[in-house]
Amino acid sequence: MSKTVEEIAIETGFSVTTVRFVINGQAKKYRISAKTQEKIEKFIALHGYSLNHAARSLKLNRSDTIGLVVPDLANAFFSRFMAALEILCRKRNLLLLTVSSHEDTELEDRAVANLLARGVDGLVIAPCQAATVPPLLKNKARNPVVMFDRDYRPAYFPTVASDNFQGGLDMTRKMLNESMDSCYFLCGHVDLPSIQDRIRGFRVACEEKGIRDSGNLILKEAENSTAAGWQLMQGLIDSLQRPPRAFMCSSLLVLEGALQQINSRIGHIDKEILIGTFDDHTMLDLLPNRVLSIKQDEAALAERVFERLIEPVIERKGSRPSDIVPCRLICRNL
Repeated sequence: MSKTVEEIAIETGFSVTTVRFVINGQAKKYRISAKTQEKIEKFIALHGYSLNHAARSLKLNRSDTIGLVVPDLANAFFSRFMAALEILCRKRNLLLLTVSSHEDTELEDRAVANLLARGVDGLVIAPCQAATVPPLLKNKARNPVVMFDRDYRPAYFPTVASDNFQGGLDMTRKMLNESMDSCYFLCGHVDLPSIQDRIRGFRVACEEKGIRDSGNLILKEAENSTAAGWQLMQGLIDSLQRPPRAFMCSSLLVLEGALQQINSRIGHIDKEILIGTFDDHTMLDLLPNRVLSIKQDEAALAERVFERLIEPVIERKGSRPSDIVPCRLICRNL
């Protein structure tokens, strides 16, 4: 079983302070002899070393934990973001506690309350509601909070999000250049700030092409799900009396439902259909179609979130830092 600093000190005969200096790599700075350092390091190599977290937390008023609340861990984007953030936390000897809200406002409120009650040292949230912000203001001085992915304005915490507007603009421009027909945009959970930005990018790209009725090309559902994609594509096929020759989706879940609907109605997915989607997955490589996808940089998002989380809190009147992380357009079979 691993030993605590106190146990190492007792069993090696050195002071707790000396053991701590060796563990923290400060032996040279405090002129600890090479012989002493070697003896302590050999003991740790043989028996291991563990923090006494309970005692440390009481002494430093810290728990060495970070709370993360995301809408859905089954979503590839959020799972990759969590993995990237966990690596950064581990490097600082911090434990990441992750909870999924399932896009449920009550579950989100409960998750935030539970994490704060556990005394997390910081909180990272991809909020499913603007109302998440006010209750957190009470803890602003005690717990650093960073919002990510969804920028509900106005807000009072640092926010880190992908450049969804530019992503929507880039993909739509490419879709319109590649397509000989109208390009439809199937959107789920349209009240989210990220989806609104993607729609805005779609509209601007359409205007650049002289398409003045872009609103008629945008199909909306309240949920982000395969069921939403199924329903949206069903309505589109009924209207056109055929599958669209070009369409893009606001998420992989919506795309999955849309493709299932086409396959159910037609019996196959025509390889000539031009497909676009937000977020990327290697499964898209299996489609014979021309496929465009917008890949968010989860590692860069996690790194910026972590930087905002650990930097000193600077009080700002009427403003808070907002970071935008670029996305990348990926083209398949073009």
